[in-house]
Amino acid sequence: MTYSESFLNAPDGHQIPVKTWHVSAPQAVLVISHGMAEHAGRYGALANWLVERNVQVIAVEHRGHGPSCPEQDRGHYSDQNGWQKVVSDLHAVVQHSRAQYPQLPLTLFGHSMGSFIAQACAQAHGEDLDNLILCATNRIDHIHLRTSQLLINAIARLRGGRHRSHLVDRMTFGAFNKRFSPTRTSHDWLSRDAKQVDRYLDDPLCGTSCTVQLWCDFIGGMLAISPRKWRKDLPVHLMAGTDDPVGEMGQGVSRHCDAIHQAGIKVASFRLFPGARHELVNETNAGEVWQHLLDCLPLDAPLEPAGLSQP
Repeated sequence: MTYSESFLNAPDGHQIPVKTWHVSAPQAVLVISHGMAEHAGRYGALANWLVERNVQVIAVEHRGHGPSCPEQDRGHYSDQNGWQKVVSDLHAVVQHSRAQYPQLPLTLFGHSMGSFIAQACAQAHGEDLDNLILCATNRIDHIHLRTSQLLINAIARLRGGRHRSHLVDRMTFGAFNKRFSPTRTSHDWLSRDAKQVDRYLDDPLCGTSCTVQLWCDFIGGMLAISPRKWRKDLPVHLMAGTDDPVGEMGQGVSRHCDAIHQAGIKVASFRLFPGARHELVNETNAGEVWQHLLDCLPLDAPLEPAGLSQP
């Protein structure tokens, strides 16, 4: 088992960071699209566990995130066309992964913000995917999103796209955390596992306040997502916690599952984990979540039984 970091060239000259956890005889490929204000390196423990089970894991570092991003650009996709660029970056990584392992089934796994980037990628390039897993996602609430869009666009016009708004932070992450009052930290909403929350807070690459331009790009991108435009035979899996405020405590993601089903898309699985919060892969029941994720993957050959490590 080896780990490597590399870069792919984007059309605008951006270097797309790619992290790869290698396995000698892979039976499946998993591409990871991480969430907002975190980074791909946080999926290392999960990736190592999957590698032990013959899954090749490749993770993209989204623009505005990760160690190679200049500090002044963290939390900012781009001054122009940011959403199109992050979706194009993810597609480039999918194509790269497909070229490396053309005979293996390829699954795209998106967490939170990354789940929406993954949906946009699947909508535009579904033919390059064999499987789609959406983790800690939510419905496309057009009324709420358009209202937020009007406010954030006004802030961007007044203060500039690179402004970082305390009001927007309070409306999003702050509101999520209030659901767990009284709270120990500002990010209790992420997980019931206090050690994982502390790791997030202690990580200088996590918790960045995002620019209003990123929020404009992100909301505009979400509003463009329509399951009716997806490839009809693409298997889609949804997983979330019943105590995840991003997924409206399970209700929003359930409604998104219904919308995908009504669009004629194959909902291969839908699972709500009782009591789990936002970061499912870092929850107190991580072993159960990781096994479920593995069960969602199409494998090229049966796995060999072994007494392998657990999270």
